[in-house]
Amino acid sequence: MFSVVVVRYGEIGTKSRHTRRWFESILLNNIREALVSEDVEFEDVVTKHGRVIVRTPHAEKAAEVLTRVFGIVSLSPAIEIDAELEEINRTALELFREKKRELGAERPRFRVTARRITKEFPLKSPEIQAEVGGYIFENEGNEVDLRNPQIEIGIEIMDGKAYIFAEKRRGPGGLPIGTQGKVVALLSGGIDSPVAAFLMMKRGVEIIPVHIYMGEKTLEKVRKIWEQLKRYGYGGKGELVVIRPEEREKVIEKLKELKKEKYTCIFCKYMMVRKAENVARKTGAKGIVMGDSLGQVASQTLENMYIVSQATDLPIYRPLIGMDKEEIVEIAKKIGTFELSTLPEDDIPFIPKHPVIRGSWEEFRKLYRVVFGEEPKRREC
Repeated sequence: MFSVVVVRYGEIGTKSRHTRRWFESILLNNIREALVSEDVEFEDVVTKHGRVIVRTPHAEKAAEVLTRVFGIVSLSPAIEIDAELEEINRTALELFREKKRELGAERPRFRVTARRITKEFPLKSPEIQAEVGGYIFENEGNEVDLRNPQIEIGIEIMDGKAYIFAEKRRGPGGLPIGTQGKVVALLSGGIDSPVAAFLMMKRGVEIIPVHIYMGEKTLEKVRKIWEQLKRYGYGGKGELVVIRPEEREKVIEKLKELKKEKYTCIFCKYMMVRKAENVARKTGAKGIVMGDSLGQVASQTLENMYIVSQATDLPIYRPLIGMDKEEIVEIAKKIGTFELSTLPEDDIPFIPKHPVIRGSWEEFRKLYRVVFGEEPKRREC
Protein backbone atom coordinates (compact mmCIF):
# COMPACT_ATOMS: atom_id res chain seq x y z
CA MET A 1 0.00 0.00 0.00
CA PHE A 2 1.45 3.34 -1.08
CA SER A 3 0.38 6.94 -0.59
CA VAL A 4 0.18 8.65 -3.99
CA VAL A 5 -1.35 11.55 -5.85
CA VAL A 6 -3.14 10.68 -9.09
CA VAL A 7 -2.74 13.61 -11.48
CA ARG A 8 -4.93 14.04 -14.57
CA TYR A 9 -4.32 16.29 -17.54
CA GLY A 10 -6.70 17.24 -20.33
CA GLU A 11 -5.45 19.24 -23.30
CA ILE A 12 -2.09 17.45 -23.36
CA GLY A 13 -3.89 14.22 -24.18
CA THR A 14 -5.21 15.67 -27.47
CA LYS A 15 -1.70 16.09 -28.90
CA SER A 16 -0.01 13.70 -31.30
CA ARG A 17 2.06 10.95 -29.69
CA HIS A 18 5.45 12.70 -30.10
CA THR A 19 4.13 16.09 -28.97
CA ARG A 20 2.24 14.53 -26.07
CA ARG A 21 5.40 12.85 -24.77
CA TRP A 22 7.26 16.15 -24.92
CA PHE A 23 4.46 17.95 -23.06
CA GLU A 24 4.33 15.13 -20.50
CA SER A 25 8.07 15.35 -19.87
CA ILE A 26 7.82 19.10 -19.20
CA LEU A 27 4.80 18.57 -16.94
CA LEU A 28 6.73 15.94 -14.95
CA ASN A 29 9.68 18.32 -14.58
CA ASN A 30 7.37 21.11 -13.40
CA ILE A 31 5.72 18.77 -10.88
CA ARG A 32 9.12 17.79 -9.52
CA GLU A 33 10.19 21.45 -9.35
CA ALA A 34 7.00 22.34 -7.47
CA LEU A 35 7.48 19.59 -4.90
CA VAL A 36 11.17 20.33 -4.37
CA SER A 37 10.61 24.08 -4.05
CA GLU A 38 7.86 23.49 -1.44
CA ASP A 39 9.95 20.92 0.47
CA VAL A 40 7.56 18.04 -0.20
CA GLU A 41 9.32 14.69 -0.06
CA PHE A 42 8.50 12.31 -2.93
CA GLU A 43 9.80 8.98 -4.19
CA ASP A 44 8.86 9.07 -7.86
CA VAL A 45 6.87 10.91 -10.54
CA VAL A 46 5.84 8.78 -13.53
CA THR A 47 3.30 8.81 -16.37
CA LYS A 48 0.83 5.93 -16.79
CA HIS A 49 -1.92 5.80 -19.41
CA GLY A 50 -2.81 9.48 -19.42
CA ARG A 51 -2.16 9.89 -15.70
CA VAL A 52 0.79 11.09 -13.65
CA ILE A 53 1.42 9.13 -10.46
CA VAL A 54 3.27 10.95 -7.70
CA ARG A 55 4.46 8.58 -4.97
CA THR A 56 4.90 10.54 -1.76
CA PRO A 57 4.43 9.98 1.98
CA HIS A 58 2.82 13.43 2.10
CA ALA A 59 -0.03 13.10 -0.39
CA GLU A 60 -2.17 15.86 1.16
CA LYS A 61 0.61 18.44 1.13
CA ALA A 62 1.69 17.39 -2.36
CA ALA A 63 -1.87 17.72 -3.65
CA GLU A 64 -2.13 21.23 -2.22
CA VAL A 65 1.02 22.28 -4.09
CA LEU A 66 0.07 20.59 -7.35
CA THR A 67 -3.25 22.48 -7.59
CA ARG A 68 -1.05 25.39 -8.73
CA VAL A 69 0.83 23.56 -11.51
CA PHE A 70 -0.40 24.48 -15.00
CA GLY A 71 -1.33 21.54 -17.20
CA ILE A 72 -3.07 19.67 -14.36
CA VAL A 73 -6.85 19.41 -14.76
CA SER A 74 -7.59 17.47 -11.58
CA LEU A 75 -5.85 15.38 -8.95
CA SER A 76 -6.64 13.04 -6.09
CA PRO A 77 -4.68 12.00 -3.02
CA ALA A 78 -5.01 8.22 -3.27
CA ILE A 79 -3.94 4.82 -2.00
CA GLU A 80 -2.14 2.48 -4.42
CA ILE A 81 -2.76 -1.25 -3.89
CA ASP A 82 -2.65 -4.46 -5.89
CA ALA A 83 -5.74 -4.77 -8.07
CA GLU A 84 -7.44 -7.62 -6.19
CA LEU A 85 -11.15 -7.35 -5.43
CA GLU A 86 -10.86 -8.28 -1.76
CA GLU A 87 -8.13 -5.69 -1.20
CA ILE A 88 -10.06 -3.05 -3.17
CA ASN A 89 -13.19 -3.68 -1.06
CA ARG A 90 -11.29 -3.45 2.21
CA THR A 91 -9.43 -0.26 1.24
CA ALA A 92 -12.55 1.42 -0.15
CA LEU A 93 -14.43 0.66 3.07
CA GLU A 94 -11.61 2.10 5.21
CA LEU A 95 -11.55 5.24 3.11
CA PHE A 96 -15.34 5.55 3.30
CA ARG A 97 -15.24 5.30 7.09
CA GLU A 98 -12.48 7.91 7.26
CA LYS A 99 -14.51 10.37 5.15
CA LYS A 100 -17.60 9.61 7.23
CA ARG A 101 -15.72 10.59 10.39
CA GLU A 102 -14.50 13.79 8.74
CA LEU A 103 -18.04 14.74 7.71
CA GLY A 104 -19.39 13.98 11.16
CA ALA A 105 -22.54 12.65 9.50
CA GLU A 106 -24.30 9.56 10.87
CA ARG A 107 -25.55 8.13 7.57
CA PRO A 108 -24.02 10.04 4.62
CA ARG A 109 -25.21 9.07 1.15
CA PHE A 110 -22.49 7.67 -1.12
CA ARG A 111 -21.60 6.30 -4.50
CA VAL A 112 -18.66 4.44 -6.03
CA THR A 113 -17.17 5.50 -9.38
CA ALA A 114 -14.77 3.09 -11.05
CA ARG A 115 -12.71 3.25 -14.22
CA ARG A 116 -10.80 0.28 -15.62
CA ILE A 117 -8.08 2.10 -17.60
CA THR A 118 -6.28 -1.08 -18.66
CA LYS A 119 -8.31 -4.22 -19.25
CA GLU A 120 -6.50 -7.03 -17.40
CA PHE A 121 -8.80 -6.79 -14.36
CA PRO A 122 -11.65 -9.33 -14.86
CA LEU A 123 -14.56 -7.05 -13.89
CA LYS A 124 -15.77 -4.17 -16.04
CA SER A 125 -16.15 -0.68 -14.60
CA PRO A 126 -19.93 -0.95 -13.82
CA GLU A 127 -19.34 -4.34 -12.19
CA ILE A 128 -16.56 -2.93 -10.01
CA GLN A 129 -18.86 -0.12 -8.92
CA ALA A 130 -21.63 -2.57 -8.04
CA GLU A 131 -19.29 -4.94 -6.14
CA VAL A 132 -17.54 -2.25 -4.10
CA GLY A 133 -20.72 -0.25 -3.52
CA GLY A 134 -22.46 -3.40 -2.34
CA TYR A 135 -19.61 -4.24 0.01
CA ILE A 136 -19.76 -0.77 1.63
CA PHE A 137 -23.56 -1.00 1.91
CA GLU A 138 -23.39 -4.44 3.55
CA ASN A 139 -20.88 -3.23 6.15
CA GLU A 140 -22.22 0.26 6.81
CA GLY A 141 -25.81 0.30 5.60
CA ASN A 142 -25.56 3.81 4.11
CA GLU A 143 -27.88 4.86 1.30
CA VAL A 144 -26.49 4.83 -2.23
CA ASP A 145 -27.10 8.11 -4.09
CA LEU A 146 -25.81 8.23 -7.65
CA ARG A 147 -26.85 11.85 -8.31
CA ASN A 148 -26.00 13.80 -5.17
CA PRO A 149 -23.71 11.77 -2.90
CA GLN A 150 -22.09 13.20 0.20
CA ILE A 151 -19.17 10.80 -0.20
CA GLU A 152 -17.80 9.53 -3.51
CA ILE A 153 -15.25 6.74 -3.56
CA GLY A 154 -13.22 6.71 -6.79
CA ILE A 155 -11.34 3.72 -8.15
CA GLU A 156 -8.96 3.70 -11.13
CA ILE A 157 -7.36 0.44 -12.21
CA MET A 158 -4.32 0.12 -14.48
CA ASP A 159 -1.34 -2.18 -14.90
CA GLY A 160 -2.36 -4.49 -12.05
CA LYS A 161 -2.73 -1.65 -9.55
CA ALA A 162 -5.82 0.03 -8.09
CA TYR A 163 -5.85 3.67 -7.03
CA ILE A 164 -8.56 4.46 -4.50
CA PHE A 165 -9.50 7.99 -3.46
CA ALA A 166 -12.32 9.97 -1.90
CA GLU A 167 -11.96 13.36 -3.56
CA LYS A 168 -11.08 14.96 -6.86
CA ARG A 169 -9.54 18.42 -6.65
CA ARG A 170 -9.48 20.84 -9.55
CA GLY A 171 -6.17 21.90 -11.02
CA PRO A 172 -5.54 25.16 -12.89
CA GLY A 173 -5.72 23.48 -16.32
CA GLY A 174 -3.92 25.05 -19.26
CA LEU A 175 -0.53 23.91 -20.51
CA PRO A 176 2.74 23.32 -18.63
CA ILE A 177 4.96 26.38 -18.44
CA GLY A 178 7.88 25.95 -20.81
CA THR A 179 5.92 24.45 -23.70
CA GLN A 180 5.20 27.77 -25.44
CA GLY A 181 8.38 29.84 -25.11
CA LYS A 182 8.67 33.08 -23.16
CA VAL A 183 7.38 36.63 -23.27
CA VAL A 184 8.00 39.89 -21.44
CA ALA A 185 5.07 41.04 -19.28
CA LEU A 186 4.74 44.68 -18.26
CA LEU A 187 3.83 44.45 -14.58
CA SER A 188 2.40 47.44 -12.74
CA GLY A 189 0.95 47.68 -9.25
CA GLY A 190 -2.61 47.55 -10.59
CA ILE A 191 -5.17 44.77 -10.76
CA ASP A 192 -5.04 44.05 -14.50
CA SER A 193 -1.43 43.37 -15.47
CA PRO A 194 -0.89 40.51 -12.96
CA VAL A 195 -4.02 38.80 -14.30
CA ALA A 196 -2.76 39.21 -17.87
CA ALA A 197 0.57 37.62 -16.89
CA PHE A 198 -1.26 34.78 -15.11
CA LEU A 199 -3.40 33.98 -18.16
CA MET A 200 -0.31 33.78 -20.38
CA MET A 201 1.37 31.50 -17.83
CA LYS A 202 -1.72 29.31 -17.97
CA ARG A 203 -1.13 28.82 -21.69
CA GLY A 204 2.35 27.42 -21.03
CA VAL A 205 4.32 30.66 -21.44
CA GLU A 206 7.31 31.57 -19.29
CA ILE A 207 6.99 35.17 -18.06
CA ILE A 208 9.80 37.70 -17.74
CA PRO A 209 8.21 40.46 -15.62
CA VAL A 210 9.26 44.04 -16.34
CA HIS A 211 8.30 46.93 -14.07
CA ILE A 212 8.76 50.56 -15.08
CA TYR A 213 9.75 52.34 -11.87
CA MET A 214 7.22 54.78 -10.41
CA GLY A 215 8.40 54.90 -6.79
CA GLU A 216 9.50 52.71 -3.89
CA LYS A 217 6.00 51.97 -2.56
CA THR A 218 4.83 50.76 -5.95
CA LEU A 219 8.00 48.76 -6.51
CA GLU A 220 7.59 46.96 -3.18
CA LYS A 221 3.99 46.17 -4.09
CA VAL A 222 5.01 44.79 -7.49
CA ARG A 223 7.64 42.57 -5.86
CA LYS A 224 4.92 41.06 -3.65
CA ILE A 225 2.63 40.57 -6.65
CA TRP A 226 5.36 38.77 -8.58
CA GLU A 227 6.14 36.54 -5.59
CA GLN A 228 2.47 35.53 -5.56
CA LEU A 229 2.44 34.85 -9.30
CA LYS A 230 5.57 32.72 -8.93
CA ARG A 231 3.52 30.33 -6.80
CA TYR A 232 1.98 29.30 -10.16
CA GLY A 233 5.18 29.68 -12.14
CA TYR A 234 6.77 26.25 -11.78
CA GLY A 235 8.76 25.70 -14.96
CA GLY A 236 9.60 29.38 -15.38
CA LYS A 237 12.72 31.16 -14.19
CA GLY A 238 11.84 34.82 -14.81
CA GLU A 239 12.94 37.35 -12.18
CA LEU A 240 11.57 40.86 -11.90
CA VAL A 241 13.35 43.39 -14.12
CA VAL A 242 13.07 46.99 -12.87
CA ILE A 243 13.67 49.82 -15.33
CA ARG A 244 14.09 53.44 -14.29
CA PRO A 245 13.27 55.58 -17.36
CA GLU A 246 15.69 58.50 -17.38
CA GLU A 247 13.93 60.41 -20.17
CA ARG A 248 10.46 60.47 -18.58
CA GLU A 249 10.80 63.85 -16.86
CA LYS A 250 12.13 65.44 -20.04
CA VAL A 251 9.18 64.13 -22.05
CA ILE A 252 6.61 65.32 -19.49
CA GLU A 253 8.12 68.80 -19.33
CA LYS A 254 8.28 69.09 -23.10
CA LEU A 255 4.61 68.08 -23.48
CA LYS A 256 3.65 70.68 -20.90
CA GLU A 257 5.63 73.27 -22.79
CA LEU A 258 3.78 72.33 -25.98
CA LYS A 259 0.46 72.36 -24.07
CA LYS A 260 -0.07 68.74 -25.11
CA GLU A 261 -0.18 67.15 -21.65
CA LYS A 262 -3.16 65.13 -22.82
CA TYR A 263 -0.70 62.88 -24.73
CA THR A 264 1.35 62.09 -21.59
CA CYS A 265 -0.17 58.64 -20.95
CA ILE A 266 0.27 57.56 -24.57
CA PHE A 267 3.91 58.70 -24.57
CA CYS A 268 4.56 56.88 -21.29
CA LYS A 269 3.03 53.62 -22.55
CA TYR A 270 4.84 53.94 -25.89
CA MET A 271 8.15 54.28 -24.04
CA MET A 272 7.25 51.41 -21.72
CA VAL A 273 6.79 49.15 -24.72
CA ARG A 274 10.14 50.29 -26.14
CA LYS A 275 11.83 49.37 -22.84
CA ALA A 276 10.06 46.01 -22.76
CA GLU A 277 11.17 45.35 -26.34
CA ASN A 278 14.80 45.85 -25.33
CA VAL A 279 14.44 43.24 -22.59
CA ALA A 280 12.68 40.88 -25.01
CA ARG A 281 15.48 41.17 -27.58
CA LYS A 282 18.12 40.40 -24.95
CA THR A 283 16.28 37.40 -23.50
CA GLY A 284 14.87 35.87 -26.69
CA ALA A 285 11.27 36.53 -25.65
CA LYS A 286 8.68 36.27 -28.42
CA GLY A 287 6.41 39.15 -27.50
CA ILE A 288 5.14 41.61 -24.90
CA VAL A 289 2.14 41.14 -22.60
CA MET A 290 0.02 44.09 -21.49
CA GLY A 291 -3.00 44.28 -19.19
CA ASP A 292 -5.16 46.36 -21.55
CA SER A 293 -8.94 45.89 -21.46
CA LEU A 294 -10.68 47.61 -24.35
CA GLY A 295 -12.22 50.94 -23.34
CA GLN A 296 -11.49 50.58 -19.62
CA VAL A 297 -9.37 53.75 -19.40
CA ALA A 298 -8.40 56.51 -21.84
CA SER A 299 -5.15 54.85 -22.92
CA GLN A 300 -6.99 51.64 -23.82
CA THR A 301 -9.17 52.83 -26.69
CA LEU A 302 -8.55 51.28 -30.09
CA GLU A 303 -6.95 54.48 -31.37
CA ASN A 304 -4.56 54.82 -28.43
CA MET A 305 -3.65 51.12 -28.38
CA TYR A 306 -2.87 51.42 -32.09
CA ILE A 307 -0.36 54.20 -31.38
CA VAL A 308 1.26 52.30 -28.50
CA SER A 309 1.49 49.15 -30.64
CA GLN A 310 3.68 50.97 -33.17
CA ALA A 311 6.51 51.02 -30.59
CA THR A 312 7.65 47.49 -31.46
CA ASP A 313 7.78 44.93 -34.24
CA LEU A 314 7.21 42.20 -31.65
CA PRO A 315 3.69 40.88 -31.08
CA ILE A 316 1.81 42.54 -28.23
CA TYR A 317 -0.47 40.12 -26.39
CA ARG A 318 -3.49 41.52 -24.54
CA PRO A 319 -5.29 38.55 -22.94
CA LEU A 320 -7.75 40.83 -21.09
CA ILE A 321 -8.85 42.74 -24.17
CA GLY A 322 -12.45 41.46 -24.15
CA MET A 323 -12.95 41.21 -20.39
CA ASP A 324 -14.79 43.65 -18.16
CA LYS A 325 -13.49 44.77 -14.77
CA GLU A 326 -15.64 42.34 -12.79
CA GLU A 327 -14.23 39.35 -14.69
CA ILE A 328 -10.67 40.58 -14.15
CA VAL A 329 -11.22 41.21 -10.44
CA GLU A 330 -12.73 37.73 -10.02
CA ILE A 331 -9.58 36.12 -11.42
CA ALA A 332 -7.33 38.41 -9.36
CA LYS A 333 -9.12 37.35 -6.17
CA LYS A 334 -8.90 33.69 -7.11
CA ILE A 335 -5.12 33.78 -7.72
CA GLY A 336 -4.34 35.94 -4.68
CA THR A 337 -3.15 39.15 -6.38
CA PHE A 338 -6.22 41.34 -5.76
CA GLU A 339 -5.42 42.23 -2.14
CA LEU A 340 -1.82 42.98 -3.08
CA SER A 341 -2.88 45.15 -6.03
CA THR A 342 -5.05 47.30 -3.78
CA LEU A 343 -2.20 48.12 -1.36
CA PRO A 344 -1.11 51.80 -1.26
CA GLU A 345 1.29 52.95 -3.94
CA ASP A 346 3.13 56.11 -4.98
CA ASP A 347 1.13 59.01 -6.35
CA ILE A 348 1.70 59.66 -10.06
CA PRO A 349 1.69 63.45 -10.40
CA PHE A 350 2.12 63.59 -14.16
CA ILE A 351 -1.18 61.93 -15.15
CA PRO A 352 -3.13 64.63 -17.05
CA LYS A 353 -6.56 65.71 -15.87
CA HIS A 354 -8.01 65.22 -19.37
CA PRO A 355 -6.01 62.53 -21.24
CA VAL A 356 -6.60 62.15 -24.96
CA ILE A 357 -9.19 59.45 -25.63
CA ARG A 358 -8.78 58.99 -29.36
CA GLY A 359 -5.24 59.97 -30.19
CA SER A 360 -4.07 60.68 -33.71
CA TRP A 361 -1.05 58.82 -35.03
CA GLU A 362 -0.11 61.81 -37.17
CA GLU A 363 -0.28 64.21 -34.23
CA PHE A 364 1.68 61.76 -32.08
CA ARG A 365 4.36 61.60 -34.79
CA LYS A 366 4.69 65.38 -34.87
CA LEU A 367 4.96 65.58 -31.10
CA TYR A 368 7.47 62.73 -31.02
CA ARG A 369 9.70 64.52 -33.55
CA VAL A 370 9.64 67.66 -31.41
CA VAL A 371 10.32 65.79 -28.16
CA PHE A 372 12.99 63.37 -29.41
CA GLY A 373 14.22 65.00 -32.61
CA GLU A 374 13.52 61.88 -34.68
CA GLU A 375 10.70 59.88 -36.25
CA PRO A 376 8.93 57.40 -33.97
CA LYS A 377 9.45 53.76 -34.76
CA ARG A 378 6.67 52.43 -36.98
CA ARG A 379 5.64 48.82 -36.67
CA GLU A 380 6.51 46.81 -39.77
CA CYS A 381 3.64 44.90 -41.36
